Amino acid sequence: LASLSPPHFLGCISVSKAEIYSLGPGDIYLVHDDLDKALGKVAIKLGGSARGHNGVQSCISALHSNEMTRLRIGIGRP
Repeated sequence: LASLSPPHFLGCISVSKAEIYSLGPGDIYLVHDDLDKALGKVAIKLGGSARGHNGVQSCISALHSNEMTRLRIGIGRP
């Protein structure tokens, strides 16, 4: 991962990585799973709440903002 240059891959977002690369919420594309979408369906949106997703909430907390672009990938409910 260290050999990849920004913004190709940041892995888990942390304040220090965002600061190191001088990234703001508008520079980040967050890709995450979504139980409320059918398996394989995708949606893109800007901002919004974490809706109970701990990983999204972690990113919002680290960046002190919810204004990042999100690519939601449906995994469906079991």
